[in-house]
This record gives sequence, C-alpha cells and structure tokens, in this order.
Amino acid sequence: MRKSTKRVLWILGFILAGIFVNFYMNLFSFAYALIAVLLMFFTGWGFLAKLKNDVHQHEEYHKRVHESAEEDIDHYTR
Repeated sequence: MRKSTKRVLWILGFILAGIFVNFYMNLFSFAYALIAVLLMFFTGWGFLAKLKNDVHQHEEYHKRVHESAEEDIDHYTR
C-alpha cells in the first residue's frame, strides 16, 4: 500500500473513532461536526474521481478523432 493511502486510512479511522467517542460522551455537536467533515471528504473524493474520469474520456475521444482523421488523410493521399 502507498504511504499516502495508509495516512488517509489512519485519518479516517481516527475520525470514525472520534465520532463514536463523542456520541458515547454525549457530545453530539462534535460528533455531528465530525460526520459533516467525513461527508465533505467523501463528496470531494467523489468529485475528484468524476473529474478524472471526465478528463480521461475527453482525452480518449480526441485521440480517437485525431487517429481517424489521420487515417482518412493517409487513405485519400495514396
């Protein structure tokens, strides 16, 4: 596993542990704040995954269009 992945998993583990401890200690506002942080983390992660996927699709589309254009040019210039 990569170093950064381990760090992220440790941070997520601490946040989850903090949520459970705060609920146990009846500190609901802190627990809900940590849940909001967790929700924002997963929302940002999903946004970045979708953005990366869209960029990949865009690059593949233009690569395919460019290759087909070159094939057409080669076909007609022979």
